[in-house]
Parts: sequence; structure tokens; C-alpha cells
Amino acid sequence: MSEFFRNHKKLICILVPVLVVAIIVIVALVSDKDAPGAIREASIDKRTAPGATGASLSTKSVDTNKELNGHYLVAANDGYELYLRKENLSIIVKDVVTGSIMESTVLDDDGSTNASWRGFLQSGINVEMQISNTTQQRKIDLLASGAQIDVKLVPGGFTASIDYTQYELGFDVTVLLYDDGSIEATIPESSIYENSETNKIGNIYLFPMLGNTKLGEMDGYMLVPDGNGALIYLNDKEGKYSAAYTQKVYGTDVGITEPYVLSLFWKKYETVNDPEYILAPVYGMVHENSKMAYLGVITSGAEGATIEAYPNGAYTNYNWITAKFLKTTIYNEPTSNSGGSVVKVTDRLGYDISVRFFFTRNEEANYAGLAGRYRDYLLETGKLVPKEDSFKLRADFFGTDRENWMFTTKAATMTTTDDIREIYADLRNEGVTDLLTLYKGWQDGGINNVPVDSYDADSTIGGTRDLTKLMEEAAENGISFYLYVDALRANPSTTNTTFNVIKKIDTRLYSEETYKDVYATMHFLTPLRTNELLNNLVTDMAKKDIRNLALTGITNTMFTFRYSGTTYDRFYTAGMQASLLENIAGRTDLVLEEPIETYWKYTNAVLDMPVKDSDYIFTDESVPFLSIVFKGSLPMYSDYVNFEANKNEFFLKLVETGIYPSFYLTMEDPTGLYYTNSNSLYSSKYTIYRDTMIEYYKVLKEFNELVSGATIDTHTIAEDGDVTVTYSNGAIVTVDYSNSSFTVVKGGSTVMEYKVGEAE
Repeated sequence: MSEFFRNHKKLICILVPVLVVAIIVIVALVSDKDAPGAIREASIDKRTAPGATGASLSTKSVDTNKELNGHYLVAANDGYELYLRKENLSIIVKDVVTGSIMESTVLDDDGSTNASWRGFLQSGINVEMQISNTTQQRKIDLLASGAQIDVKLVPGGFTASIDYTQYELGFDVTVLLYDDGSIEATIPESSIYENSETNKIGNIYLFPMLGNTKLGEMDGYMLVPDGNGALIYLNDKEGKYSAAYTQKVYGTDVGITEPYVLSLFWKKYETVNDPEYILAPVYGMVHENSKMAYLGVITSGAEGATIEAYPNGAYTNYNWITAKFLKTTIYNEPTSNSGGSVVKVTDRLGYDISVRFFFTRNEEANYAGLAGRYRDYLLETGKLVPKEDSFKLRADFFGTDRENWMFTTKAATMTTTDDIREIYADLRNEGVTDLLTLYKGWQDGGINNVPVDSYDADSTIGGTRDLTKLMEEAAENGISFYLYVDALRANPSTTNTTFNVIKKIDTRLYSEETYKDVYATMHFLTPLRTNELLNNLVTDMAKKDIRNLALTGITNTMFTFRYSGTTYDRFYTAGMQASLLENIAGRTDLVLEEPIETYWKYTNAVLDMPVKDSDYIFTDESVPFLSIVFKGSLPMYSDYVNFEANKNEFFLKLVETGIYPSFYLTMEDPTGLYYTNSNSLYSSKYTIYRDTMIEYYKVLKEFNELVSGATIDTHTIAEDGDVTVTYSNGAIVTVDYSNSSFTVVKGGSTVMEYKVGEAE
């Protein structure tokens, strides 16, 4: 035998490695045959796992042979199991406690959809490909495209490399299960490749069909973050809708022309009010039958995302909701001043995509439970910092504007510093002492003389010295008095806007039309210029020991723009504004008007908080989702009571939502503003609203003292529209809209009853 080995040594050295490799391959094939869900394992650094904040990865040992509807177990903890079907990256999330599941694809298509939509419904990840310099986008699913998918198990979940070889593009996705019952899906920007000159990634969807239902087979609803919050029921819509609800997170990008949002009404009437901003990058799905729900929180990429909700009948028979992430789009670039243009594709936006799905069950499987889970997440991650939340009535004042006069303009002054003193004294005599005030139009030149870079008050309101004195007096009386500043806009009629204002991506100067006679347009400042001017203002205010500042404009507006030959995207704008607000918040007492989630930690109050949604044709119910998130942590102030048609209903909405009332006041009759840009302020005279303010103050102060510091635990809407709200301190509030009244029960006893319009 030894002689045989000596004679055939070279042959053996060649055959042995070959045989070893063959055996490994055979074992792998047998293993794969015995366990169709078996996936290769890989390692991942838990410390740098995407989204690993406030929760740890689920590293419980799992049986990867365990099967559910053609999916195989890849991660588990004591609350949830995550299953995967690797062929189409479909996942199933199972609630171990209740046995309920949510699926991310439609496996059994009913045959009513075309091939393009069928592939979309059956794929966990979907791409809309931008084809060259055209307006066309093509849906690419994981099945029909012939995509190559390489899946590896990692602690807590899996990673997958997706190669659309036919189109020469691809990326990686990581899906991880956390011990807090959440699942995070992430696509790193660094993993994306595009090797074709003509095929670019337009939009990406991460598990868009998660929790989908067919027609009216499941009771429940989709949660959209419109305004304060809104629901779209999962009932059979009977073909009522032919398109989806679609809204860009944080508002439209004025630097890139985008489709106009759908009408608020059935017919194409002009909208009465502008739609509410999406302030929170969230969306949700609730299955009432199985008592399972999730809230999708966009943890990276919100500035490039659009929330889409498809009720059944809108293209398919399924209800589904998702975030769509924009990577590239098209725009028209002018080639001449005579109107010629060419279609161009934007450069790819370089950001990571990440969505965290928070699951809830049983009594928390509803919009209130999802809001509570979102609040916990915000507090855990420092995105929401608790602030003093004591009741104040907001009484804002309008100072001055300008109207045309001969070859110049003249002041139209509505409320001076002495007027404000007089109003404060009158309210104090009636017991109204807890006030928050924004002074609008205080600056030299009036409210439309922007930007503001120095503390210089208009002489017609009393001048800088008297305004400073008024603010000192207000502080002595416990009144929170803020100077209101638009930090975004520049008026080309009052300041030089040759430089430091933005151009759209098509190189055209962006102009915001006011549709007014005195100042027809406004321009937007570049973030760097905003930073410079606002810092100058704060420094100047500090010289007079003035710290109270209220900001608008940059609080919820971000845009793509071109400056000095370089293109800057919304992510740049948002980042610059966040840095600025962080700096300003450290030097001032700062309050923000309708701030987006990114800026919540910098504000001491939310101004102009919507009490309901935008009344889109798609939404079935308005709910106080954001109010539940904020109540007890951050004071909220409403839009102005002045401009509400049904003031009784609005009053009850303030009780239901825990939002504090706001009034916009002038000492003079606002008809004096008729020839100014502020002529939309048609009803503001103090004497008209005096008694209403006093009533609101006394009743809502008493009510809010009963729930002070508490959070909202539950919120339910009865079939007749009446609402019951339960607070963490045991207070139970019932709002009877049909009878225009509310009651508060605490400790088993009724502690407050009130009917709107009746004296106490």
C-alpha cells in the first residue's frame, strides 16, 4: 500500500482536494433539499447594527427548518418570529403571544392585476427604474426581473445582496429583529451600484405590502401622518378610488418640479386651505380582527421619502401602505431663454434607507398604542426631549405692514407696544394671567421686511427701546413673550437678493408667488445665508438680554437648490438647518412653528399644531396621533381660533387633543390691512375676541390642570362620533360632540362638566 502511495503521490494530491470539495457540495445540496429555507450564515457587528438604539438584537437560537406559508424562520425572540422566503425576499412576522401574522407579499394573486402589478405584489423589495432621459419609469420586481439574490443569515436576521443583472444595478438589504418587538430594514447607500448609462434607480420600496389585506376581508385601517393623523379603513371601497393617497414627507421640494397633490374634494374644485404638512415620518397598519398592528418609522431617508397608501380599488384589490424612497428623478433643464429645454436625470441622492417597524398587540394594536410606542422610541433616542407643559393661552399680536403710497410705501400699524400693555392689563383684571405671545410684524419695515438680521423694532409700534421694556414687563408678569421671525424668506423689494438666494435644480431662480399687490414675490435664502443672518439677530438680541425667539420657514421647509454651479439636496438643507437650530436653541428660549421630527428636540413648544387632518377624499377618520405622542412631554398650541368656522367643534377638539388655544389679535380693525400683503387677516380685533378668550382660558385651564403632566393612554371613537380619552393619571375625558359638551371623571367621580356656550 505504501508503495502504491509513493508511486501515485502526485495523482493523490490532485484527487483528494477535488473529492473534499465534491463532498462539501453534495452535503450542501442534500441539506438544501432537506431544508428549502436553509441560508448561509454570516457575521454582523452587533454594536454597529442599523438602528440599534435603545434595543438589542434578537440572538435567540432558531430552527431554520421551521416553516410558515413557504417561509423559513430566520430570527426570533419571546414576542415575535421573523420568517423569510429567499426567492422573493418575502417576510412574515408572527406574534408568538397571539399567533397572529402579517405577510409582506401577496402569494395567492386573485388574477385581477396585470403582470407589472402582480410582480410588485409578490416581491418584498421593489424598484422603479428611471430609464435614460425620459419620463418613463419601469417597475422591477424580484421575480420577473430574474434578479440574483444572495442571502446570508446574521445574528437577529439576514442580509441579502440583490443583483438586477439584466439592468446592471443592485444593492444590499439588511433585516434585523430586535428584542423590543421591532424589525428594521436597511439599504446602505454604499451598497448601491449602477453600471448602466441608461438605467438608474428611480424609487425603492421596502416591504410595501407588509400587512396587506384584500378588499374588506379584514377589519382595521391604515394610519397616514396627515396633519395630526388620519385613518383609511380597510373596508371594501367598491371601486371608489382610482389612485393612491400620496404625500411627500416634510412637504414638497420646491427645487424640483413635482406633481400636485390630489384635490381635497371629489371634484376638481380649488382647495380652500393648504394641505397639512407631514411632520412625522411614520405610517401604520392595524388589523383589528387579529389584534396586530405595526408603525413604520423612517429612521433614515425621510427627506427623500413619500408616504403612499393604496385603498382597495386603486390599481389592485388590496389595501397597502408604504414609504417610497426617491433616488433619482427627472427635470427639464432650459437650453435657451426662449423656452427650449431638455429632459435630464438628477444625480442619485446619496442616503441610507431605513425603516423600523414597531409591532403591537391586543389592546395596544390601535393608533393610540402606535402613538405611545412612537413616543417611547422618540424619548429613548433623544429625538423628543420633555419640556415644561403647563397651560398657557396663546395671544399673538400683529404689529405693522406696508401699503403702497405714491412712489413708496407707508405703514399700516395694527397693534403697538402700548396697545399690548392695555390688552394685557384688561386680561389680567379678568384673571387671565398665563399667556404666551408671539409678536408678528415687530421689525423695522413691518412683517414682510425679511430677512431680519438685527434687533430693530419699527418706530410705528413704539420703537426698539419700548419693545424691550414691554418684554421685560411681560417677563415680570410671567408672560412668555416671543419675537416672531421668518428665517427662510427674503423680500426682493426690501433687500438685495442678487446673491445668497436659491435657484432650482433647473438653474432658474426660485420665486414664491404671494398673489398680493405690494410684494408680489419672495425668494428663499441659502442655508449658509440663513445661518449668518439668524446668528447676527440672536447676537444682537443678546445685547439687550432678550432670549425669546419664535421661528418659522426653516422649521418645515427643505429643498434642493443650485448655487455657484453646485447642486445641494434636501438632505444638505435639513442638516444645515438642524445644526443652526441646535446652535440657536442653546442660546435662546426657542419655539418653532410646525416643526418636523428632526427639529422636535430643539423646541420648547409646537406652534400651529393641527387639530385634525387635511380632509382628503381618501381619509375616513381624523385622529390625534401626534397629540398622543406629544401630550405630557411638549406643549402644543393650535392654529388660530379666529379663522375656525365652527368654533364650538374646535373648542371640543382642543379638549380632545390636549392642544392649547391660540388667538391672533390686533387693537385696530384689520380692515386697515386691506391694501397690504396681510389682507388675509380679516378678523382679529381684540374687542371682538375678548370674551371668547376669557371663556377659553377659564375652562381649558381648569381642564388642563386635571391632566397636567399626564400622557394619553387610550383614545376611542364611538359610532356616534363621541370620544373617550384616558390619561395616565387616571383621568377619563368624554367629549360629546352631538351635545357640545365634555366631562372629566377621576377617581370614580365626575370632577368637571362643561357645555359649550353655557355660562358656568
